Amino acid sequence: MITSTVKAAIACSAVLLLGACASMPPELGRGEVDQLLNERGLRQHHEDSPQAISQVIGQLLAAPLTAESAVRIALLNNPQMAATYARLGFGAADVYAAGRIRNPVLSAALLSPNVSGDRDQLTLGLVTSFTDLITLSSRKRLSAGAFTALKQSVAAEVLHMAATAERAFYDYVGSRQVSALRAQSARAMSLSATLAERFHQAGNINNRELAMQRAAASEARLLALETEREAFAARGHLAELMGLSVAANWEATASLHLPPAEEAGLDALLSLARASRLDLAAARTEAEVLADRLGVVNWTRWIGDLDAGIEHERETDGVRLTGPTLDWELPLFTRHQDDVVRARAEMFIAMAEVQRLTLDVENSVRLAYAGLLNARQRVNEYSEVLIPQRIESVARAQEEVNYMLIGVFELIRLKADE
Repeated sequence: MITSTVKAAIACSAVLLLGACASMPPELGRGEVDQLLNERGLRQHHEDSPQAISQVIGQLLAAPLTAESAVRIALLNNPQMAATYARLGFGAADVYAAGRIRNPVLSAALLSPNVSGDRDQLTLGLVTSFTDLITLSSRKRLSAGAFTALKQSVAAEVLHMAATAERAFYDYVGSRQVSALRAQSARAMSLSATLAERFHQAGNINNRELAMQRAAASEARLLALETEREAFAARGHLAELMGLSVAANWEATASLHLPPAEEAGLDALLSLARASRLDLAAARTEAEVLADRLGVVNWTRWIGDLDAGIEHERETDGVRLTGPTLDWELPLFTRHQDDVVRARAEMFIAMAEVQRLTLDVENSVRLAYAGLLNARQRVNEYSEVLIPQRIESVARAQEEVNYMLIGVFELIRLKADE
């Protein structure tokens, strides 16, 4: 027949065994983050050491940067990305902790009697949390859900960094093109001012006309300097995102390609955003976890702290006593209603965040799509109307100059406009 002492020992052993079953998530969840990114068209390349990262970056910088190489360097070298991936360690630690129970507590007491000839009284106890065992499956479920939300959030930050770096690349290349254009226009206006000085010396134009030509050249130079400053600022922003020095020896492709002739429709983009936006997915997952947590708090508040264990005592007369022990927090003075209120408030906040993000995603897609259509119309207006008309006006002005119907300065101004 199995005694109560043996039963208690078996129960404690079972609790300890269950508490030792949890393990750390593999790769701290990084592989699952990479899978989320791969599904959204961003293939991650992780290098094992700083030397390997430096070698890859050197290879990418050996050729003029493209949008793809700029994004890859940013994801490899930006310190913010290292910190973002490091956040996975917190979630993995929570998953590990939720799958285990607290370590058992060993207590001991040795009391000396005041009666001669009696032995010292020895008391030994081993206690572990039974509450942790009861709530083990719930805690594992909640921590797994929170870890899923964290992985989605980390992947969303990686995608945001990739998009930011790509945009910074286009801004830099575009600003360089504008700077080169303004510099060319400034050279043309400087030549016009030089020619005006010769005409003035020959008496062909008056002081007012000379001042106007000089002022126009100065304005062109100021505009060229401003666009040069903007190009350097764009280079600095791109360098910061890539974790490089703005003064380092790296360069980007010379010019941008024209936009594609067609793009997906608005409805398709809205549907894709709702299904693929990882920040929205993370908010939804977090709301679901907090709703589940509210249910867990509702029933666990009645349990309180429940500790079970075994105690062995040797009396002063040599008698040995062994048996199970139980410590239970009785919900008499407080029933932890404050925990329920907090859990409910957190759930409502998370639900409101889902609503806010859902609206933000839809509005951002609609605004970006409207901006895309507007940009396409401007490109068409430039290429199909304005530039051809500028070319035509220069050609006709050249004919009028040949017949001395207009002055050469008007021709130069029209050429600068072109």
